[in-house]
Amino acid sequence: MFDEIDVLIRRLLNCDVKKAKKSLETLLLKLEKLKGDQKFQEFLLSLRKEAKVFFEDFHHSQFGLLREDWLRICIYDLQRLRRKLLVLQELLRSGVAKTEEPEAAKLLREIYEEGGMSESTWLLVVNHPSLRDSSGETRKALLRLSSLLQELRTIKNERDC
Repeated sequence: MFDEIDVLIRRLLNCDVKKAKKSLETLLLKLEKLKGDQKFQEFLLSLRKEAKVFFEDFHHSQFGLLREDWLRICIYDLQRLRRKLLVLQELLRSGVAKTEEPEAAKLLREIYEEGGMSESTWLLVVNHPSLRDSSGETRKALLRLSSLLQELRTIKNERDC
């Protein structure tokens, strides 16, 4: 997740105004999945506000007689955003933010401890190379496992009552 965000930030630091809109939209979606302390959340809020101004000015630059003027304003907006993105990049590298995505090894350990798999299966899965893969399939499988773990806990709680 952090690698994808870093790639988007680098892309935004080097692209022109017209290509920045799409990358910025994608980045903002990725940032919604991050958690951090109050200072980090306030920073993200200010980044979103800057992005909103950029999107509005970009929209104005697409239509009307003052397109060129709005485009210059967009360039200034993008420069302000780039300064904030550099700060964001440093914050992410310092480890201030955490992702909401489940950690694979932790999730699998919880399933094992709840009795959802044998020790040999758990060791086999934890040491499998695809576990370190950050592909979409792996994330989907982890989310399914997470929901199954919740179902397992619900069944155990109902049985114990």
